[in-house]
Amino acid sequence: MTPRLGGLLRDATNQMNLELNAFARPYGMTGMQMSVIDYLQRQGTAVSFQVDIEHEFHIRRSTASLLIGRMVERGLLTREVAASDSRKRQLQLTAKGRELVPIITQHLTAQDAKMVAGLSPEAAAGFRQALRQIARW
Repeated sequence: MTPRLGGLLRDATNQMNLELNAFARPYGMTGMQMSVIDYLQRQGTAVSFQVDIEHEFHIRRSTASLLIGRMVERGLLTREVAASDSRKRQLQLTAKGRELVPIITQHLTAQDAKMVAGLSPEAAAGFRQALRQIARW
């Protein structure tokens, strides 16, 4: 029997999340918290808001609020009312959060490489394109 694509994608996502959470645990974080740190550092000098996290990770406001609140409690982020709009919450990595960036970046880069290991460069590019298309679906 040929497995359904949705099932394969679900299984791959579950495996990736299990591995990411296992890596994050010794640092007192979750895989999602690591992903938020990675997202914020990739934004460079751009100002980031809580709503950006909601959109990037396709999560509800309440989920983002809890996630960010826990990261603030652990000293990884600051969350302040934005000067430009009092309805928005501006996010910044703290020194503690920035210290984790090289560790997180190295791990996520290795995880990406592991996902395409054994694929030709063309197949890896096709895989990335397929995932982008599915994400826009």
